[in-house]
Amino acid sequence: MSLEYFKRRQDKLKNQLAKKNIDGMLVTNLIHIRYLCGFTGSSATLLVMPEELVFITDGRYVFQSENEVKGARIIIDSIPHFEVIRNKKILKDGSVIAFDGNSVTHQNFQTISQVLSNIKLQNIIGLIEKMAMKKDEKELEAIRTAVEITDQAFAEVFPMVKIGVKEKEIANKLSFLYRQYGDADSDAFAAIVGTGPNSAKPHHKPTDRKIGPGELLVIDSGAKFAGYHADMTRSFATKGYSDEQKSIYDIVLEAQTKSIDGIKAGISCKDIDSIARSHIEKAGYGQYFDHGLGHSLGLEIHEDPRFSKVSKDILDVNYVMTVEPGIYVKDIGGVRIEDDIIVKEDGAEILNKTSKELQIIS
Repeated sequence: MSLEYFKRRQDKLKNQLAKKNIDGMLVTNLIHIRYLCGFTGSSATLLVMPEELVFITDGRYVFQSENEVKGARIIIDSIPHFEVIRNKKILKDGSVIAFDGNSVTHQNFQTISQVLSNIKLQNIIGLIEKMAMKKDEKELEAIRTAVEITDQAFAEVFPMVKIGVKEKEIANKLSFLYRQYGDADSDAFAAIVGTGPNSAKPHHKPTDRKIGPGELLVIDSGAKFAGYHADMTRSFATKGYSDEQKSIYDIVLEAQTKSIDGIKAGISCKDIDSIARSHIEKAGYGQYFDHGLGHSLGLEIHEDPRFSKVSKDILDVNYVMTVEPGIYVKDIGGVRIEDDIIVKEDGAEILNKTSKELQIIS
């Protein structure tokens, strides 16, 4: 990414701070630092001020920061980052400096307050997250690639998904394929593979349990490319499945289709959630859909905004969202179907190409 690319983000943040009469911002969240200047390492602090950005890290990242960091003065030091700011007198006495309380622990806040006692700290939550909601073309390209890799990995895994195969085998194969393709950084998150009763656990961790006859199977996984995430879920039934298991699958698929059909810029996230939720409730399974309909994707697997009953957000063009209704019934199993979509002015673009037709495993 070019200097100009990151400077647009940096200038936008500076303008937001200026409107709030704030003199600067301490950025400690590594994902936010990557978003603002490109650094992908595991230790850094970024100080955003009207006249300059100051990036602080330690000697492990001398060459990495030289190659990655855009638009900031780089300081390498072995002492704590806030002490570097104090010792070099980077901030003027009485400066009002923002921080994101979601990224700063109480202990860190006390440390900052003690070390930088000459400034006034102001907690501003969600400022960078809101900037990151609308994705630019490079971000969309990275997410598209992550989804393509995910589709390809699922296609290669499907032939091995048979009765008698362990949950862990499927999860491990997906992870291997994401790395084998080379373009993928890694898994976007630890794969969820749930068979039989485990399919009714939305965030089940794969075990040695083997796929059995007459049950449901949920696979939720995704690749990561250039730091950006994909997230896809497909559900299956095994030979001997019941009429109710098939009915649950159809209800979830219809709920997902209807909610995607309702998506476009200007619609509230709460309203989209209610489309799927109402459909599932009318089918008699409302109590078994106990999570939000979806979330945004980007440099993090779960970002704002969210499709939920309590969301106050409104969809805008180039938001990237998951749409993932589910029904989870003890002793019967669970079904979740999930796609990644890009919000358009008059609809939604579904990125995933993997079929959602119910597949029967034998």
